[in-house]
Amino acid sequence: MTSQLTDGSISKIFKNEECVHPILQVIDLEETHSKNQDEETVRYRLKLSDGKFYLLATLNRQLNEMVINEEIKDFSFVKLLNYQKTVIKNTDFLLVSNLESVSTQTEKIGEPTQLTNETEENEIEIEKEQEQEQEQEKEKEQTTFKTQPLETGITLLRNLNTYNKNWKIKVRVTNKTEPKIYNTNGKQGQVMYVNFIDSNGDEMRATMFNDIVTKFNKVLQVSKCYYISGGRLKPADRRFSSIQSDYEINFNNFTTITLCTNTSDLPKEAYHYKKLSEIKKTQNGMKIDVLGIVAEVGDLIEVKSRTGKQLKKRECVLADQYLRISCNFWGEAAEKNTFTDNPVVILKGANVGEYLNKKNLSASSSARIILEPEINEAQEIRDWWYRGGGKKTQEQLGKTIGKTFSSNTSWIESDRDPLCNINNLNLGIGEKADYITAKVTITHILHDDNNPVCYPSCTFENCTKKVTLQGSHWVGEKCNHKIQKPSYRYNSKIRLTDPTNSIYATAFNETCERILGFKAEDVETLKQQGRDDEFNDVFNKAVPLEGLARIRITENEYEGKTFKRLILSNFKPITDYVFESKKLIEQINKINEN
Repeated sequence: MTSQLTDGSISKIFKNEECVHPILQVIDLEETHSKNQDEETVRYRLKLSDGKFYLLATLNRQLNEMVINEEIKDFSFVKLLNYQKTVIKNTDFLLVSNLESVSTQTEKIGEPTQLTNETEENEIEIEKEQEQEQEQEKEKEQTTFKTQPLETGITLLRNLNTYNKNWKIKVRVTNKTEPKIYNTNGKQGQVMYVNFIDSNGDEMRATMFNDIVTKFNKVLQVSKCYYISGGRLKPADRRFSSIQSDYEINFNNFTTITLCTNTSDLPKEAYHYKKLSEIKKTQNGMKIDVLGIVAEVGDLIEVKSRTGKQLKKRECVLADQYLRISCNFWGEAAEKNTFTDNPVVILKGANVGEYLNKKNLSASSSARIILEPEINEAQEIRDWWYRGGGKKTQEQLGKTIGKTFSSNTSWIESDRDPLCNINNLNLGIGEKADYITAKVTITHILHDDNNPVCYPSCTFENCTKKVTLQGSHWVGEKCNHKIQKPSYRYNSKIRLTDPTNSIYATAFNETCERILGFKAEDVETLKQQGRDDEFNDVFNKAVPLEGLARIRITENEYEGKTFKRLILSNFKPITDYVFESKKLIEQINKINEN
């Protein structure tokens, strides 16, 4: 068994001698945790042994999945494909960025000891001739250490870390943002981000500020290749980039950039995307890359942000063989992409969000959209779609964007929808409002000081705007009407519950009057006179109340984030249980027929 291990490899690595693809044994594998910007990072530390000596090592985060899948575990034999020795707090460490599993073992080989300067001096001459002979044979059989021969002095992106002081990289620019203006403590600045790819297909992001933006903005061009050296390496904050690298570069005054013309070894793109089904387990606020087909496309619309800024927006649905997910495109990403003929796309840098326990995606102008990528996985999705897979997914999980549920007066005759459909069918995301009729129970009506049930209203004809007391007059906040005394109208939040979900919807004057049986004026009088018991009884005696609810669903925006607004536009207590039973039986029969 020991013959599989590369004899003397730990000693060679320790002395910084070339050691091509050594096979070593994993011992004492352990999981470590650290936090960076509130994001917990999981890493794996281990000892790598050649049967005689061992060195401490840490795995690149990209290799975590191999540990999780038990491809790497205690006593496994592994082949190091890419690694670097460094010194951390006077201790020699191996930073392993790529390896492969050779075999699984059940016991430790030998009794290896940690190799230090002292032990190395004692063993430096042992079996030297045999090691050299074996190494020469291996060099004939194996490929070189790097995937492709590196130019002298070039460092791979995966080998960059905060312990590197002098490095030079050869990269291609895959994406560059426009300079963004920001204000901090009254001072204005600018920031710009650039993404790189190297000959190994690894990516990294660089950030630059202020004068450095001015210096390099025109120098760096997308698709061009460069030699870059100098800059500060720091741990990457994965909330702001979908790139998988553990580190990113901050360009500074010591950064030098030179155009590279020998570019044959640099790929044009790297694809490290998640399947749509993986988004369920992805933390909200993270940026990711995804692959899918544009199953549905909404019109380009304008929405107003809380600050009053007009924003362009396009609502779409992405799909693959397993899942559909809503994706909102903003700004230039919405304007430039019409997504005709259901293209397959890779979306790089999409933001993961959630509303009503349902994941969604959003893509701003900084996200990259790659249409019809020429990769096998994209072709598989195309084939699935054209075989009718899209229709199957649509039947199971969603509605077509722009489909508006009827809002006419015959809502009592409509099919009953469970409340969970508001979320499951992504209702409300089109230009027009969606409506559903649901059989619900009203379980609570908010009526505390933080959620007043009534508001003072304008008394002008056809005006129900809110008024506030200013001096001796009540003045409309929006209509600017001046009145001596307001009327009062309901604006209440009511909890609706069915077996599938529980939601809060806003109910206005006429609907609340039907539910409570009191005029808003009378309820407000109880409140103002301090008759708290009578006031609370109005709401406590009204629930629980079973009935049919007509719910209006729209999508609104606040501070750049979207949310659903639910209005209880009508409510009718159930009195005819025979009719209601017939409606439910009729709906069950429709389901069985399908």
